[in-house]
Amino acid sequence: MQDDRLELAFRLIKMGKIPEARTVLEFFLKENRNHISAWKLYAETWPNVADQKRVWGYCLRFNPENQQAQQALANLSVSQPKIVQAQPVERKKRPVDKKETSSLRWLLWGGFGLFTISVLVVVLVVINSAPKDPAQYWHSQPVEYYLYVPEAYSAEHEWPLFVGIHGSGGSGLECWNLWQPYAEKEGFILLCPSIPGDGVGYYQNMGESTVWSAVKEVQKGYRVSTRMFFAGFSAGAYFIQGFAYHYPNAVSGLAILSTGYYVQGIQSRVPMLLVIGGADHPNSIRANEELFAYMKQNGFDIQYKILPGVGHWATNDTKKLTIELFRKTIGK
Repeated sequence: MQDDRLELAFRLIKMGKIPEARTVLEFFLKENRNHISAWKLYAETWPNVADQKRVWGYCLRFNPENQQAQQALANLSVSQPKIVQAQPVERKKRPVDKKETSSLRWLLWGGFGLFTISVLVVVLVVINSAPKDPAQYWHSQPVEYYLYVPEAYSAEHEWPLFVGIHGSGGSGLECWNLWQPYAEKEGFILLCPSIPGDGVGYYQNMGESTVWSAVKEVQKGYRVSTRMFFAGFSAGAYFIQGFAYHYPNAVSGLAILSTGYYVQGIQSRVPMLLVIGGADHPNSIRANEELFAYMKQNGFDIQYKILPGVGHWATNDTKKLTIELFRKTIGK
């Protein structure tokens, strides 16, 4: 292997941690767009043909003459073989015993009654604890975003706006899955914009324009604070640093989760959190340590946590620390 990030990606794939492997490869490809073997491995982390075609299409943008990439895309266009259904096997009947049938009938009725009660209990539990369907909270204009407003919302006072930013190659749905379960209990309006990119990253100006477009739509319908709390993962963690650098008066707190890079010169004196997995890429850990040292040296209110044994993904501890930081920003 030419780069230990590829070794890490292989290990994660063998462990079944496909999203984590995908993120590692995205960072690698951002710096090595001509590494065809990495593109091949990245394509294999996607489960369906449409996504694999998309990946090879991105690869060809940077390597238009590469025959291996061209052949890979061509192979994906070949029609898939038809699935033949197995024919049912005919079973021989045996004579019916009336006593056996009567006993079996009572057993079936008793079992059916217990089964019905069990199903009703399960249904009630599911109804009371089922997560919200994100499709009902998806918006496509003027940009794509997911928005959740707590049932207790009232325009009598300002509500905190919690903005989740996904990693490269992802969408607002990822942040929705992370933070929506907390919105009702913690009392914040959740905004999860989808920032477009090329599969291995997105541009700062494009991301900032997307966020502001979504925020303005929220402000039209709801009374929210002018300062926003940001939680960004991976490339999103780097993005929110840049956002705070450009708009220091628009942020109330930053949860910088699993970043691989850092921004110096942020002027916004708000509470910050740095979280990185101890098994993440060494360069990413080094970047977090340098950022933490820089922030502490310049008097920022920042907390730094390394999660032992954790790779490039968000854990329950990551979410817990982020929510604690949010509470701090609203004095809770």
